[in-house]
Amino acid sequence: MSNFLFANPTFIDGVMSVVDLFGVAQEYNDSRSEASADSRAIRADANAVKKDFFDAYKSMVAEYV
Repeated sequence: MSNFLFANPTFIDGVMSVVDLFGVAQEYNDSRSEASADSRAIRADANAVKKDFFDAYKSMVAEYV
C-alpha cells in the first residue's frame, strides 16, 4: 500500500482528528503537476501488481515443487 496521497500522521495528529470536526487539519502530499501525480500512482500500482504476482509465484513454487 502506498502513502503518496496522505501524509504519515503522528500521535498528535490522531488526537487532533478527534477534535477536528470540519477537516481543516488534514494534510495531503502533493505533486508538482497532475502528470507527475499520475505517473507516481501508475508506477506504484504496477509495483503492487508485480509484487502480488511474485508472491503468488513463490507460493505456487513452494506448494508444487
